[in-house]
Amino acid sequence: MCCGKCGSDNRRGRKFCTNCGTPLVATCPKCGAAIQPDEKFCGECGAAIGASAASTLSSVQPKPLQLSDAIATTEIIDGERKTVTALFADIKGSMELMENLDPEEARAIVDPALKLMIDAVRHYDGYVVQSTGDGIFALFGAPVAHEDHPQRALYAAVRMQEGMRHYNDRMRARGQAPIQVRIGVNTGEVVVRSIQTGDGHAEYTPIGHSTSLAARLQTLATPGSTVISGYTRRFVEGYFQLKTLGPTRVKGVSEPIDVFEVIGLSPLRTRLQVAARRGLTKLVGREREMDALKHAAALARTGHGQMVAVVAEPGTGKSRLFHEFKLISHPEWMVLEAFSISHGKGTAYLPVIELLHEYFAIEPGDDTRKRREKVGSRVLMLDRSLEDTLPYLLALLGLGEGDDELAQIGPQVRRRRMHEAIKRILLRESLNQPLMVIFEDLHWIDNETQSLLNLLVDSLATARILLLVNYRPEYRHDWGGRTYYTQLRLDPLGKEAAEEMLDVLLLMPFVRSSLSLSRNDGGRGEVRVVGESKHGDDSHVVNGADLATLKRLIIQRTEGNPFFMEETVQALLDDGALVRNGQVKITRPLAQLKIPLTVQATLAARIDRLPAAEKELLQILAVIGNEIALDQIKQVTGKGEEQLEPLLSNLQLSEFVYEQPGVEGTEYIFKHALTQEVAYNSLLAERRRMVHEQAARAIEALYGRQLEDHYSELARHYLRSNDAAKAVHYAQFAAEQAINRAAHTESTSMVQDALKLLDQLPNDTARLNAELALRNLESGIAFVVYGGASEERERAIRRMCIVGEMIGGKERLVSLMILSNLSFQRGEPIKGVELVRRFLSLAEATHDLGLMADAYLTAGLLAWSSGRFSEALSHFENSQQAGRIDRTSSWAMRLSLGSVAVPNETVIATVLTFPLHLLGRIDEAAKLAEYNLRQVRESRRLHDLVLVLTVTGEMFRYFRREPHDALAHADEALAISEENGLTYWLHRARFNRGWALAELGQASQGIADMESGMAGYRQIGGIPFRQFATARLAYTYAKTGQTEKGLVMLNDALEQSENTGEKVTQAEMLRLKGEILLMHDTEAVERAETSFRAALNVARTQEAKWWELRTYISLARLLRETNRHDEARTLLAEIYNWFTGGFELPDLQEAKTLLDELSC
Repeated sequence: MCCGKCGSDNRRGRKFCTNCGTPLVATCPKCGAAIQPDEKFCGECGAAIGASAASTLSSVQPKPLQLSDAIATTEIIDGERKTVTALFADIKGSMELMENLDPEEARAIVDPALKLMIDAVRHYDGYVVQSTGDGIFALFGAPVAHEDHPQRALYAAVRMQEGMRHYNDRMRARGQAPIQVRIGVNTGEVVVRSIQTGDGHAEYTPIGHSTSLAARLQTLATPGSTVISGYTRRFVEGYFQLKTLGPTRVKGVSEPIDVFEVIGLSPLRTRLQVAARRGLTKLVGREREMDALKHAAALARTGHGQMVAVVAEPGTGKSRLFHEFKLISHPEWMVLEAFSISHGKGTAYLPVIELLHEYFAIEPGDDTRKRREKVGSRVLMLDRSLEDTLPYLLALLGLGEGDDELAQIGPQVRRRRMHEAIKRILLRESLNQPLMVIFEDLHWIDNETQSLLNLLVDSLATARILLLVNYRPEYRHDWGGRTYYTQLRLDPLGKEAAEEMLDVLLLMPFVRSSLSLSRNDGGRGEVRVVGESKHGDDSHVVNGADLATLKRLIIQRTEGNPFFMEETVQALLDDGALVRNGQVKITRPLAQLKIPLTVQATLAARIDRLPAAEKELLQILAVIGNEIALDQIKQVTGKGEEQLEPLLSNLQLSEFVYEQPGVEGTEYIFKHALTQEVAYNSLLAERRRMVHEQAARAIEALYGRQLEDHYSELARHYLRSNDAAKAVHYAQFAAEQAINRAAHTESTSMVQDALKLLDQLPNDTARLNAELALRNLESGIAFVVYGGASEERERAIRRMCIVGEMIGGKERLVSLMILSNLSFQRGEPIKGVELVRRFLSLAEATHDLGLMADAYLTAGLLAWSSGRFSEALSHFENSQQAGRIDRTSSWAMRLSLGSVAVPNETVIATVLTFPLHLLGRIDEAAKLAEYNLRQVRESRRLHDLVLVLTVTGEMFRYFRREPHDALAHADEALAISEENGLTYWLHRARFNRGWALAELGQASQGIADMESGMAGYRQIGGIPFRQFATARLAYTYAKTGQTEKGLVMLNDALEQSENTGEKVTQAEMLRLKGEILLMHDTEAVERAETSFRAALNVARTQEAKWWELRTYISLARLLRETNRHDEARTLLAEIYNWFTGGFELPDLQEAKTLLDELSC
């Protein structure tokens, strides 16, 4: 039998509880009468007695975890990290008090005070760590986690101070001096562990700064007061009245901290009430549930009583749903509410007493006489036949008289009649108007209230009562068979509803609503609703494009749980990561969101209710990962399937994990990622490292032939273990795979974590090779994320060169090639000329075709950038040939282009089209470009595609004057870059888009995009051919009438081109300068002609037939305008007749038209 008082299990036949001494009496679940274990029906009311009901009503609910159980658990789990609230209390001036007293006299004074303190702590399920001669040290939230441990600590403090006031009254009455208590409270993270004292006794103690700070705060408190830290205030504000004491210096703390004094209790008791005072967000995504409640209300209103139960996990919005439904219900309904609170389970009838206080309009300031009058008059006005219920109602409310006749009635009969009295009152009231009775949070309900609720449920069928209850999944009942019972499962919000809620939370200010907290809120204040206004939606909504990533991250982390989303946003605002002042700004990168303490406490409390073996397994699963194969669990735990099956089954029943079939057998998946994180963080670091290593070894043992499919998991585990060598090894492979998936955050994390472990490896060649590989990856990631010319990439390359020199050989060559590419990326090929000579000779000497393919490519890029197009073509073709023979290139080439995933043939095909076209092999270049783009699309490799789209759109489409194709390429590249965080390609694609728009007649938008792209270039340290981009922007300005601005920009670009040696578009820039000169001043013919002829000289030197063609067209027009038709025709005919293809392109068509005009 289960004891109804302490919850202990007792053997059948026991008359008294072996744990607390309470008489064990089995009772009828309907009327409460005493029954014998073998009776099948109640002799008092005839109700059927089930096997489970024959023990006590407490067996209906899961047995709560007792404090002694929790301490025993710590013997299995040796130390845990927990967020707790620490309380220190001591008697002020105890030494002076006891100075002139005999020790026994002192004990007679101090012991009752200490007992008051200890009882207050235990009343709210706190744990007394230590009791000194004149004070105590207590914890809330450990050993048993409670989601409201900061509030419990302050409730205990208030109870202590109130108890001391009564104690002092008695002291004064005896002529003794009163004593006063100072209390300090702080919330924070600690390590808790059990320590063996040597006598077989284990003490449960915490260690950490948070507890020390609580002790310091206690010394700051004035006698008779309680002070708390600013951090604790975050979680108790609204539940208590607080007075700020301002920033205060505390010994042992470097900076002043905010300190607050607890003045007393607030009238608000539930989370919803506190949230309503702060401001409720607009309710979203609950239309279906609201319709079900309306339907039930319609039935109950006509005399078909209904019960609706809403079951949901913490934070999903059970109470909010009832609150909103109550607000829209018809005024004819009488609404009565009963709230259960987490620390109220040990207090009989607590929710019922509150409901009766509301019904009888009893106020906190009413004295006993007035309260009795209110109860009596209300009952008699309702129905005089109910007069016999008064003694039982008054007794329940603590208003009975000393010689109360109920004292002569047995406890079971008194209990049954008390329940009947409440039932009769409610049923009679429902005859006057429909009655809505709300019982909140049944998972915290006490046994007596549960018994009354069962009785009420049985009486609903023909009453005008709508009974609304809500609870968490772990609550159990037997109402499911009732025809008037409806259960609604409240799931987290879907994606659209979650986004709508976040739009309100992030982007809209609080506005007042006329809605009050409830019809009987007792003056607790009005609700503030976010996102609603009686005068329409006149709130200022900020463009949320820059918040899209944050919203996705919040929804992903919270999985649509409304409370978790609200608390996450509030935590970001409290920490200053978000600023909301007319608009929302993100003040720092938010790669990862911390779990708010309120959410953490809710989840930790659920975990701590598990038996020790299940909790330990859950923590191990949390370390292994989100999706865990059963075989891996067996390997890590060392347990067989028969041992694991009941533990895993219970974790499924508790909805921590769920089972699904997987490729490699049965898998278990955490239902909520936040639960996994809380369980993971509760383990001590050394224990986590040990389990990580066991998990990694299990993967190696199970999947030895397919390790490449598990590199990411292996790297994650070994990076968090004590095996640095394997961590570095697998991190390299995992980072490569992550880069191929465009998962740059993951790859960056892998590389940086591995680099930090290098110092733990032996200082030998293997370590140098490992670092070189990681720096190579670091360089490639920096290229994509920060830019090819960025400082981040340069730092990685410089370190690569140092390491390469130390190793020598091929590794030195790889470093030199990537260093020379830095010159290319910055548009400074002149600085890479000497490096090219060095690495080309070294590469050819190795006869390593893969290495030579990289070397020729890098040399070709620098030659191309320098305007040596034939040389560039030769290098590219050599690279292509070497790559076809040996496809195992060294990654230097691919990293240098910022895309590890791009294979040699794709890179070569992309860059090869440029010299082919400029050298006049038009059709050959076009066929290669078309083939390359088709191949890349078929490969579905994002890195390949964005590179080809961007570079082709930037150069090739400009050569061919195809702005429509350039715009399509740019839009597609932009979408890929934005989605995958490819910063480097993003800026280049945006500039390309601007040029295309401007060419298509949208000059304003085009210039805006081009300027945005240029700003991005500066941000990432530059790009190749930046001067060419400047020239194109200058020409676009000139075409819109800003010729002077265009000339200044173009002259600057030409000067930079001379200084850096980047001459790939020098001829074109000189031609554009001549065109702008003529736009600016039609009389500037001589200066324009000079510029055109300078362009021709450059183009001829470079053998750039395409630049020649364009320049001849510009020059021929000028010559025609100055009546030099023959010279114009001769020059233009010569270049036109040189071409054998590409006659469909605008430039050749213009040349043909102009020739025809000159021939007339």
